[in-house]
Amino acid sequence: MWDCNTMFGFSDMGGFHPWGGFFHLLFWGALILFIIWTIKRVTRQAAAPSPSQGNEAASILDNRFARGELSAEEYRQAKQTLNKS
Repeated sequence: MWDCNTMFGFSDMGGFHPWGGFFHLLFWGALILFIIWTIKRVTRQAAAPSPSQGNEAASILDNRFARGELSAEEYRQAKQTLNKS
């Protein structure tokens, strides 16, 4: 019953081992979760804005205010929003 020569729920004698299927599912589930976690971690790092992008946004905001596209109040609110992130 506790034969160590089992593979994915089946013993070498052709009989079914009840714990083998459980460990087989546990292994594949852990592998799939690890792959998903790795993909999410890599894509999250790639999607993070760089500091130069923050400077670019501030520059665009300054230019719009200089051209008169924004009022002083809109400019202050937008500047505060940029500084929070």
